Amino acid sequence: MLVTTRRHTTLVTPPCPGRACRTGLHGRLWKDTTHLRNAPDNWRWYCTGCGRHWMPTREQFDRHRTVPGT
Repeated sequence: MLVTTRRHTTLVTPPCPGRACRTGLHGRLWKDTTHLRNAPDNWRWYCTGCGRHWMPTREQFDRHRTVPGT
């Protein structure tokens, strides 16, 4: 019997670029997928601490991309 193991990696979101928000959970960015209807990569980071949206870097787009279901 073939047994495979898959390592589960939890993607940690980046901290807010705003210096006042960097402490604790409120300084973590959340993936805002409100506007994904027409483009699967039309998401932004959202900070609950300061309420601002941030544009992800290309590496963050690639790492946190949601693959459309088939």
